[in-house]
Amino acid sequence: KTSPKRQNTVRRYEEEQKEMTDKRTALESELAALRASEKQLRGQLDDAKMTVDEKEKALREENRRLDEGLQRAKMAANLSETTLKRLEQENQSLQEEQETFNATVSRMQTDLKNVQQQNKGLEENLEASHKTELCLQEELNAKAEQLESKEKDLLKLLSVVKVLETKEKELEIAKTTAEAMCVRQTEVIARVTSEKQAMESSQLERSTIQAKENQELTAKLTLFEGQLEVSMKEVSRLQAVVTNLKVQMQISEEEKQRSQVQLEVTEAQRDELRSLTEQLKLQAEALNQKHIAELMEGKNKEEALIQQRDQEVKAHADLANSVAAIQEEVSTLKAQNNRLAVENNEIREGLHRANTEMAELGMTICKLNAEKEEARELWRGKAAEIEERERLVERLEECKKELQLENNHFREELKQKESLPGIVMELQRQLEKTQNHMQGVKDSCREEIDAIKFQMSSETMNHQGNLKSLSEQLEQCKVKLQEEQRKASNLQAKVTQLQGENEEYLQLVSEKDAHITKTESTIRESESEIQQLKSTGSSAQEAHLSLQTLCEELKQKLKKTEAEKQTQYVQLTAEIEDLNTTKTNLEERLIELIKDKDALWQKSDALEFEQKLRAEERWWLVDKEATNCLDCQGQFTWYLRRHHCRLCGRIFCYYCCNNFVATKHNGKERCCRDCYTQHSAVVERFTEPMLTPSDLSPPPPEDAPQPPPEPAPYKPTPSVTVSDPGNRSDDGGFDVITEEEVNGVYDSDTTSQTTGGSLEGELDRQHPAAYGVGTGDVTPDEDQVTTLQDSEFNLLKSGEVTMAVPLSMEDISQFGDGSRELFIKSSCYSVITVSVEDCGQTISWMFSSEPKSISFSVVYQESSDIQAQQSKVLIPLTRCSSHKETVQGKLKVQHPGLYTLIFDNSFSRFISKKVLYHLTMERPVIYDGSDGP
Repeated sequence: KTSPKRQNTVRRYEEEQKEMTDKRTALESELAALRASEKQLRGQLDDAKMTVDEKEKALREENRRLDEGLQRAKMAANLSETTLKRLEQENQSLQEEQETFNATVSRMQTDLKNVQQQNKGLEENLEASHKTELCLQEELNAKAEQLESKEKDLLKLLSVVKVLETKEKELEIAKTTAEAMCVRQTEVIARVTSEKQAMESSQLERSTIQAKENQELTAKLTLFEGQLEVSMKEVSRLQAVVTNLKVQMQISEEEKQRSQVQLEVTEAQRDELRSLTEQLKLQAEALNQKHIAELMEGKNKEEALIQQRDQEVKAHADLANSVAAIQEEVSTLKAQNNRLAVENNEIREGLHRANTEMAELGMTICKLNAEKEEARELWRGKAAEIEERERLVERLEECKKELQLENNHFREELKQKESLPGIVMELQRQLEKTQNHMQGVKDSCREEIDAIKFQMSSETMNHQGNLKSLSEQLEQCKVKLQEEQRKASNLQAKVTQLQGENEEYLQLVSEKDAHITKTESTIRESESEIQQLKSTGSSAQEAHLSLQTLCEELKQKLKKTEAEKQTQYVQLTAEIEDLNTTKTNLEERLIELIKDKDALWQKSDALEFEQKLRAEERWWLVDKEATNCLDCQGQFTWYLRRHHCRLCGRIFCYYCCNNFVATKHNGKERCCRDCYTQHSAVVERFTEPMLTPSDLSPPPPEDAPQPPPEPAPYKPTPSVTVSDPGNRSDDGGFDVITEEEVNGVYDSDTTSQTTGGSLEGELDRQHPAAYGVGTGDVTPDEDQVTTLQDSEFNLLKSGEVTMAVPLSMEDISQFGDGSRELFIKSSCYSVITVSVEDCGQTISWMFSSEPKSISFSVVYQESSDIQAQQSKVLIPLTRCSSHKETVQGKLKVQHPGLYTLIFDNSFSRFISKKVLYHLTMERPVIYDGSDGP
C-alpha cells in the first residue's frame, strides 16, 4: 500500500531539489553582488579618513575578495550537484529496505498473537489464585476475631489479679501493725508484773484494774491471730489462681504466634502471586509497545524526510527575503551617509565661526583687564597713605577700649551679686522635682521586676510540661522502631523467595532479547543510511546559517553607526549652544566691567578731594581746649562728658556725637552730625550706579533682631564679598572671567567679586546684612527643607531634558558587564526611567561623570500618568564628586511603578557633561527547603 505513495514523494522531492539548485545559484549571484555593494559603501564611509593611495589599495583588495567569493560560489554549486546524485541513490536503497521492513513487521504480528494467547492462560491462573486468596483471608479474619476475644478475657483476668495484689499488700500492712501492737503489749505486761511484785501490799486496788486490762489484751490478741490465719489462707488461694491465669496467658500467646505465622505465610503467597501476575502483564505490555514503537519509527522516518524537504524549501524562501531586506538596508545606509556628510560640514563651519568670535572677545577682555589693573595700582598707593594715618588713631582707641572693658566688667559683677538669691531658690525647686521623679522611677522598676519574676515562673512550668511530653514521645518512637525491625526481617525472607523466581523469568527474557537483537540490527542499518541523508541536509543548513550570520553582522554595524551619529549630533549641538551662551554672558560681563571701571575712577577722585580737605583742617583737639560742646554749646561737667568725633577730631557732647559710621578696620566709629551727613552724601553718589537689582539683598525676616534707630537716614556702603573657591562647588556662576577661562572654557570655581569703596576705603569686614548688600538669600532651616523637597519637582516641571532612557527589569538583567553613556547639556538634566512590576527586587547603580561633578536624585511614581507633584522623592538632589571616584548605590523595590534616576546639570551654565552608568538587578531568594536533611 505504501510503495506507490513513496515513489510519488520521491519524484516530487527530486523535482523540488532541481528547482532548489536553480534558486541557489541565483541567490549566490545576488549575494556576490550585495557583498560588492556593501564593500563599496564601507569604502565611501572611510573616504573622509583615507588618502588616494589607500583608496586604490582598498579597491584592489576588494576585487581580490570578489574573485575569491565567485570561486567559492562555483565550488558550492558543484557540491550541491554531487549531493543530489547521492540522494537519488539513497532513495533507491531506502525503497529496497522498506520492502524488507514490511516482511519483518508481518512476522512480528504473528509473534504478538502467540504472546496474547499466553497472556490469556496466565490471566485464568491469576483468577484461580485470587479465589484461593479470598478463602484464606476469611479464615484469617475468623482466627483474628478469636484472638481478639481471648485478649479481652486476658485483660479482665489481669485487672482481677491487680485488685488481688492490692488486697495482699493491705493485709501485709495490717499484719505488721498487729505484730507491733503485740510486742508493745508484752512489754507493758512485763512492766506490770514487776510492779505487782514490788507493791502488792499498798496497791491491791490497782492490781485488779490491771488484771482486767490484761484479760482484754489477751482477748484482742486471739482475735488478731485468727484474722491473720484467715488472711493467709486467702493469699495462698489467690496465688494459686494467679498461677493458673499465667499458664492460660502463655497458652493464648502461643496460639496467637501460630496464627500470626499462618497469616504471614498466606500474605507472602498472595504477594508472590501478585508479583508474578504483574511481571507477566509488564512483559506482555513491553512486547506490545516494542512492536508499536517499531511501526511508529518507520512512519516517523518517512515524516522526517518530508519535513527536511519542507525545511529546505522554507530556508530558500527565507534567504530570498533576507536578500531583499539587505538591499533595502544598503539603500537606506547610502542615504544616511550622505546626510551625515552634509551635517558634519555644517557643524564644522559653525565651530570655526564660534572659535573666531571667542578669540576676538578674549583680546578685548585682556585690554580691559590691563586698564583695570593700572587703576587699582593708583588706588592702592593712595589707600596706603590713608592707612598710615589711621594707625595712629587706632592706638588711641585701643587705650579707650581697655578702660571701657574694665567698667563693663565691674558692672557685670554687681549684677551677678544681686541675682544670686533668686538662683538659689530655683536650684532648690529643681532638686525637689528631681527627687519626686526618682521615687516614681523606683516604684515603676519594682513593679516591672515582680512582673518579670512571674513570667519566669510560668515559663519554667511550661518547660517542665514540654520535657514530660517529649519523654513520652521518645518511648513511643522506640516501640515503633522495634515493630519496624520485625517487619524488615520478614520482608528480607520474602525477597529471597522472589529472587529465585526472577531468575527463571530472566531466562525467558534472554531468549526473547536474542530475537529482538536480530530486528534491531536491521533497523540500525537503515538508520545509518538515514544519517547520511541528514549529513547532506546539515551541510546545506550550515551554508544558510553562514549567510544569516553575515546579515546579522551588517544589521549590528548599521545600528552602531546610527548610534554614533546620534551621539555626535547631540554633542555637537550641545557644544554650539554652550559656545553661544558663553558668548552672550561674556558680552554682558564686558559691559559690567566697564561700569565698574568708571565707578572706581570716580571713587579715587573723591578720595583725593577728601584727603585735601582733611589736610587743611586741624584734625584732633585736646580735652582741655574745649569747655563747651561745639554744636549745642552745653558746658561739660562730670555728668555731661566729652566725646571726640573720629572723623574730624573735634569735641562734642554725648547727644551731639551719637552717630556711627562704618570704617575699614574698627567697625562702627562715633562721629558728629556734619561728618555723618557728608559721609552719607558721598555714599549715595557712588553706590547708586554700582548697585544693581541682582546685588541687593531681600528684606530681613520678621524674627530677626532690629538694629537701634539711627538719628538720620543712612545709605549703605558697598561691601566686598569674596568667597573661598575651595569651599564652593566646581560649577559656580561665572561672575568674573579670566583669560584662561576665555581661552579654554574651563569648568572651575570662580567667585563673584563686586568691588566698592567708602570714604575710608574698602569695608571688607562688615557683615552683609548691616548694609543691605549680600551674596544671596539666607533662609532658615525649615524653609531650606521645603526647598530641598520642591527642587526635584521644579526641575521635572520647568527643566529641559537632553536624554530620557526608558528601561525595564528585563533590560537591566540583560545589561551586561560594560557601562553605557548618558549625555547631559549645560543647564539641563537627563533621566533613566525603570518600570518595575514586582516587589522585593533590588536595583543597584554605579556611575561616574566627566569632566566635573553632577547632581543625582531618585523619584518614584505609581504610573506615567501621575503629575510630578504627586511623586515621591526617595533620594533628594545631592551633589556627587563622581568625576573623582565612582558613585554606587542600591534601592529595594517595595511598590511597583516607575523609578526615575535623575542626573542634573542645571547648576552648570557653560559645560555639558557625560555620565558612564552601569545598572544591575537582584531578585529575592525564595527558600524551598531543598538544603534541609
